[in-house]
Amino acid sequence: MTKIRIGVIGLRFGRQLVRTLTNMPNAELVAIADRSADLPGGVEGYAAHYGAKAYRQGEALIEHEDLDAVCIATAPGAREGLVSAAARKGLPMFVEKPWAPDLETAHRLAAICRQHDANVMVAFSFRFHPAIAKLRSLMDSELGEAWLLNGEYIFNLNPPAGGWLWNPQSGNGIFNENSGHLFDAVCYLLGKPVALTAEAINPLSAPSEHAAAVTVRFASGAVAALTIGGIGTNAHRDFPRIDVITTNGQARLGGREHMWERLSWATRADEAVHSIVQSPEALGNTRYTHAFTHFLDCVAQGKQPSVGIDEGITAVALAMAVYESARTGKKVEL
Repeated sequence: MTKIRIGVIGLRFGRQLVRTLTNMPNAELVAIADRSADLPGGVEGYAAHYGAKAYRQGEALIEHEDLDAVCIATAPGAREGLVSAAARKGLPMFVEKPWAPDLETAHRLAAICRQHDANVMVAFSFRFHPAIAKLRSLMDSELGEAWLLNGEYIFNLNPPAGGWLWNPQSGNGIFNENSGHLFDAVCYLLGKPVALTAEAINPLSAPSEHAAAVTVRFASGAVAALTIGGIGTNAHRDFPRIDVITTNGQARLGGREHMWERLSWATRADEAVHSIVQSPEALGNTRYTHAFTHFLDCVAQGKQPSVGIDEGITAVALAMAVYESARTGKKVEL
């Protein structure tokens, strides 16, 4: 098997991606970059542990290494130069979500990538977990398309006020940085969103709104009601969740700590409830393995991944619409 030579830039969240890639038989981690020395043994020691070359600057890694692909896991506000450098060099990119801190930046990054016909995957790993992939296949067959969806992605997340997550030029709040995972999963199931209304609260006095109740209408006519935010407790770990009513039945998708693990469903003509339980972290995989499997296959075949720039922009647009609707009290057309 020919291995895909890949570099990883950004080692806060990127350490999870490094751990995933180093356990994949068709990936070879050849270089790592991070500006911080706040790692055991520094960036050099961390990279040496994996047999990889160390860089402090991601642009230098892209310029000097012979790569087949690059993974960009820096904060969104620090990645435009990296995306531009990778696009100019023709490197396929696996870009962590959110795609951008705001819609203006999202479209600017998209223009850079499209100018160079870059292959880009945005790291919405949720949609590749076996349980949600099974639900998607059932909706394409016996369950039919969605009418109504109820979803929740609430857990305990309240980083320090000065952190990058809250910075409008970087993470731009919890709805953009984290709720985007649920937005993408729901769009994967329901299609194109066309309008959104939201009410938001901030009971923990965070720098921006910390939780919201959201309704989204889709081009198909389907409607979703979503609750999102970081005001949950540590003890409740059964998140996220989705219930969906379809033309031919009903399904319930359940999770544990940011992973889809359980699916139950029934058709209108069937008295039996069917179910599967399948953790994406079984057999040595991590919750990112299925997404990376798709990305590496696309790199090997020279094709665009199934979730890319457009999906990244859509998730940012939904997050920005939550803020706008909550602020104005009006429906936002997407």
